[in-house]
Amino acid sequence: MTDPYQEYRNISVTDPLRQGDILEAADPAASQWQRHLLVITADCDFAHAKHQGRVTCVPVLTAQEYLLEMQMPRIREAALKKFVATLRTVLASTSAANISDQRLRAWPCEAAPDDIVASLELDARKSDTARAALESIRLASRPAESLGQAVEFLIDSYLAAPTPQKRDNIVNGIVSKLKGPYSQPPGDTLFLSAIAPECELGYFVYLRHLEQVREADIALGPTRRTANYRRIARLRDRYAHALVQRFALVFMSIGLPVEYEEIRELHSDYLGENFK
Repeated sequence: MTDPYQEYRNISVTDPLRQGDILEAADPAASQWQRHLLVITADCDFAHAKHQGRVTCVPVLTAQEYLLEMQMPRIREAALKKFVATLRTVLASTSAANISDQRLRAWPCEAAPDDIVASLELDARKSDTARAALESIRLASRPAESLGQAVEFLIDSYLAAPTPQKRDNIVNGIVSKLKGPYSQPPGDTLFLSAIAPECELGYFVYLRHLEQVREADIALGPTRRTANYRRIARLRDRYAHALVQRFALVFMSIGLPVEYEEIRELHSDYLGENFK
């Protein structure tokens, strides 16, 4: 029987800290942005102490955290735009036609849909459509504490809409969008199935958020001393290299105007004048 597939490898306490190491916060209450970190400081910076004792890292989020934080807002936004468009169509010939989209979104979160519809004085058919759209907006706007809850809230909002689809079709549509980062990963992430023993939930390394940790606060293995982080594993080279490549592309240098170069040179000249 072959060993299970792993993107990481175990290391000993004698291995020096290097790029690709995975750190775990000692504080169980650490935020999702600090609970697990992946070191991106270059090995040559460690070797020549160019990092000045500060280790640059990127967060490793569980797949559930990443999808809730980065994907669900986009999916929910698309749904809300659809519900607001339906409501606006109903209100087109009323005194509420000029209400902004922002206000239409906030309204059902502040007052009951029935009370809003009553104030609009619509006919029976338009009242039913408006009531359903308002209820959908209200349900989709509820804050969620987990991915599962966010999906359920969105399903409820679609079911409440005028002429709703079947629940199975709604679920399949949402799940299909959530699968996107797996089949076509965004350039600012790297998916890992596991990051250490007993950490096999599926993870996304997110490259647009940086954290710095003092090297002195990192324990390389089991220790009696107090440390804010302990190293729990190291990415295999091919994944560490892929991560660094993606990180470089995210923050690739962008050409700056000639005027910027000139003003930078002027500041340099001023500095020289100060010491004459």
